[in-house]
Amino acid sequence: MARNPADKLVERYLAALDAALGELSDAQRRQILQDVADHIRTARSDLAPGDVAGVRTVLEQLGDPAAIAAEAGVRRRPRSLGRDAWVPWLLLLGGFLFGAGWLLGLVLLWTSPTWRLPDKLLGTFVWPGGWFGVALTFGWTGSSRLCSGVPGHPGTWHCVASGPSLPWPAGVLLLLVGIAAPLGAAVHLERRRRLGPAARQG
Repeated sequence: MARNPADKLVERYLAALDAALGELSDAQRRQILQDVADHIRTARSDLAPGDVAGVRTVLEQLGDPAAIAAEAGVRRRPRSLGRDAWVPWLLLLGGFLFGAGWLLGLVLLWTSPTWRLPDKLLGTFVWPGGWFGVALTFGWTGSSRLCSGVPGHPGTWHCVASGPSLPWPAGVLLLLVGIAAPLGAAVHLERRRRLGPAARQG
């Protein structure tokens, strides 16, 4: 059976309430949702099944889901800042802007209420510099050779490795980790941003 508009209003309201109660335990959240749903069901028993205006009045009397959540002990969360959307990208790619982009991303990360302390530590220390840091790492660990000798006399040439080097399997593994780690951190920070600001610092 197709849901009528009044049913959809109730479903949206309960979904919003469920999201607002997300900080509570599962048992607390289920109990509050059940109580509110029972109240709506009782109030609707005096209305026609498709009475949209009546359902709106019932929901308005219940109040904003955020207000119900606040009464249940959920602390209101500050709004995410518009500049937060830049942070994952600056941490991932900002190092290529002479390192300044990555540093700017760090400043925005640590001054925003959107992320908790573990998120900020993750964004800071998982391969500092993002992919630019990966490029620097492999520029430093890559092997090179220095050769000297007398031109025209091949037998006099002597070559030695210069700088640290890694066996190629270890180098490939390190490269894969280096690519995945900053990307994973950026994806995590973006998911946290979309979920909303942290309820508390740390």
